[in-house]
Amino acid sequence: SLVDFLADNPRFAELAAAAGFPRLGTMPGYAASLLTLLAIPAGVFPAARLATLATDETARRLDLLLAGPVTRLRLLGAELAVTAAAAVALLLIAGVATWAGAAAAGAGLGLGAAASGALNVLPVALLGLGAAALALGWTPRAVLAVGGFLLHVVAETAAAPRWVGWMSPFAHLAPVPGTDVDWTGAVAMTAVAALGAAIGLAGYRRRDLRR
Repeated sequence: SLVDFLADNPRFAELAAAAGFPRLGTMPGYAASLLTLLAIPAGVFPAARLATLATDETARRLDLLLAGPVTRLRLLGAELAVTAAAAVALLLIAGVATWAGAAAAGAGLGLGAAASGALNVLPVALLGLGAAALALGWTPRAVLAVGGFLLHVVAETAAAPRWVGWMSPFAHLAPVPGTDVDWTGAVAMTAVAALGAAIGLAGYRRRDLRR
């Protein structure tokens, strides 16, 4: 119903496009806008998981575990792997739910398109995971941090210089399934996430436990 409304009232679609949500008058474009918003909780989820690990450390719930034959690299590596797998699973569930809702309404959105739109935001989730690992390894108090999306929206709305919006990871997400994946941005964000995780692992192995 919203797609039909926006198709009949193009002015609203134009205003949404100016704020960074293009092609809302089509089903792929509308689904892409919804799934792009999914990047916000997808990015927060890994940070929240590692924030729990930081809390367990300060609450001394890890003392006996780390006193045993479990290295810090193994502990944090397992946490990163499980969190990344959980992020993929949650995104796939969101994609299937989007497809099911569209199918129930007869909107004509394929399962593959919905799944690709959901997985399109995975690099942002990995970026959040890498940033959280970096913080855990060096500054554990800063593990849970959120930013980037509002910067992108404000930059689009206020017609700020291009480099301002470019600083947000959300600026490098293509509106999938409305268009093809921005592979350059996805690979770059994944590489930055891997670098952050590696530096975080090195810091976590070397630093003292917090109390």
